Amino acid sequence: MTFNVHKTRVKVSFFFFVTACVALVLDTTDTAALALCAAVIHESGHLVCMLLCGERPSEVFLAPFGMSITRFPCGSCRREAMIAFAGPAANLFAAAVLIVFMLVCRTSALLKPVAVNVALAAFNLLPIEPLDCGRAVKYLLMSRFNTLRAERTAFFIGVVFLVPLSAMGFFVLIRSRYNVTLLIASVYLSWMLLKRKQ
Repeated sequence: MTFNVHKTRVKVSFFFFVTACVALVLDTTDTAALALCAAVIHESGHLVCMLLCGERPSEVFLAPFGMSITRFPCGSCRREAMIAFAGPAANLFAAAVLIVFMLVCRTSALLKPVAVNVALAAFNLLPIEPLDCGRAVKYLLMSRFNTLRAERTAFFIGVVFLVPLSAMGFFVLIRSRYNVTLLIASVYLSWMLLKRKQ
């Protein structure tokens, strides 16, 4: 499905709908719906930051594993890093608002949405490309060093964080005997990191 929003083409993959529907139907804990809402907040943070920086994306594509934005880079490495950090910042801001609401209303009903937003922000703050912090680290390095050195350093930092993350994924799988989530995330990130290295 394709439509335009203020001269920005929005494309939604059929598999995005399938994945979202299957997750929402099979999930009995409401975690999938909360994760979807947190993902919308996260990606909205990137888009709002772009618009505040005077950029308008030419295309937004919704796929099962996230959203990709086609645009012309602004040329400023620090601004690119700021746009990358805007996603996790939006999740942390949403979590803070929910915490204030819980304190004012004296309820614990919103603990799960807070945890989901914080978890998504924390995951994206791992300095592994293509995660937000990994991209931000690369752009900040590019503001000080040449592109090749910055990319090599960012790759090395990503590997340093991926090794213990993968080990933790194996540990969680062995300990729980069924939870492969962290291990799958580690394998996916390893594949994406190596793909970007080529």
